Formats: sequence, C-alpha cells, structure tokens
Amino acid sequence: MKQLISSLRVALMPVALVIAVSTAFAAGDKADTRTGADPAIVEFLLASSAKDFKASGANPPTGIRAARIGFYSESGRGNYVLCGSFKAGVGSQAKWTPFATIKTLDYEQWLGGNARAYCGQRAIKWFAGDHSAALAKRLAP
Repeated sequence: MKQLISSLRVALMPVALVIAVSTAFAAGDKADTRTGADPAIVEFLLASSAKDFKASGANPPTGIRAARIGFYSESGRGNYVLCGSFKAGVGSQAKWTPFATIKTLDYEQWLGGNARAYCGQRAIKWFAGDHSAALAKRLAP
C-alpha cells in the first residue's frame, strides 16, 4: 500500500507542477495588465516613436496627449503599440493628429486616420498609465 501511495505521488507531481505554473502565469499576466507594461517595451516604444518624429523633419510635435501602451492580439500573435495624439504647428494653425507606434520586427509609425483606426480596435488590451510627458521630454530640443 505504501508503495502504491508513493508511486501515485511521483506520478501526480508533474501534473501538480503544471497546474501551479499555469496558475502563476495567469495571475502574473493579469497583474501586468493592471499595473503597466514591461519597462523594456515602454522604453522601446518611446524611443522608437521619438526617433521617428525627429527623423520626419516636418512640423515637429509641439505637444503630446493621451499616449498609452497596449497589446493587440489576433490569432495567437500580437504586437505592442503606443497610441496617442500629437500637436503640430502653432497658434490657430495647430492641430492634433493621432499616431500609433507599433512594435513589429522593428517598429512602424502610423499617423492620421490609419493610426486612429488601429488604436480604436477592441482587441487591444490597454495598460495603465499615460506616457505623454515621457514622450514629450524625448522630443524636446
């Protein structure tokens, strides 16, 4: 009888381990959604967005608003994205334009209607936090 119980313990150990790891991963995944994105992802998206704005040379942003990071997932694959709006121009000529910086193999930056459409998808799970000030600081001369 003792040998049977010992054998059952050994046989069930991998199952218990899989359940424990799966539960911890699920709990950690939910915690990340509530508390914010991975700092490395935040850094990459902010740096890439600032790099692209600076490289464009035309009408540098004079303001950033509602810059948030999310994760878009479809068919088991997904991309992190930084969405927001930037203001270009001065005075009465200034206007707000949506932007999306998408982490792909490198990154893509979309502006205007394409950015608005991408960032408006329900499949994006948004992380907490507004990154407007951090991006604006990187764009400052």
